[in-house]
Amino acid sequence: MADKPFTLVIFTSMSGHTEALARAIAEGAGQLRNTTAEVKRARDVTPDDIGRASALAFGSPTYFSYMSGELKMLFDEFLPYKEKFQGKPVIAFATGDGGQLKCIESIEGILESFGVDMVHRSDILTAGLAVQGMPDQKAKNQAVESGKKLADAGVCFVCRKATEEQGVTIGGEKPSM
Repeated sequence: MADKPFTLVIFTSMSGHTEALARAIAEGAGQLRNTTAEVKRARDVTPDDIGRASALAFGSPTYFSYMSGELKMLFDEFLPYKEKFQGKPVIAFATGDGGQLKCIESIEGILESFGVDMVHRSDILTAGLAVQGMPDQKAKNQAVESGKKLADAGVCFVCRKATEEQGVTIGGEKPSM
């Protein structure tokens, strides 16, 4: 894990729409004091990157209401490293011209099997960061706020892990976060 809470925003993009949303999420995550954020294309992510991160965001353009092959390949290749994902706060996001909710749900479904903590779970009423085309200012603002929330959850994750690893107790009981 990094020296200070670190949010990793992972994406795939051909048109630049998903990348713009990824950068807005990282902008928000980086606004929290004593945190950092980094944006990486899925093909450039390593298992060590996942291990260093205290929070993760995964984004994809929508292809036939599903995530990109590049992001799916990352999940397939990282299955042997799923312990690096466990308990970490995560969000999913998508851009496209339809089917974004199903795309996000496909990402969330895989992430749940990796044992993550979904910061926001999409459903029919709240699709989360599902954006039509290029993100407008409203969508970017929503992404910045989601990044802040994700980074905050990452700080809680780091504190919880440190407490567990050091066996810290408060009043005879381990604190819950």
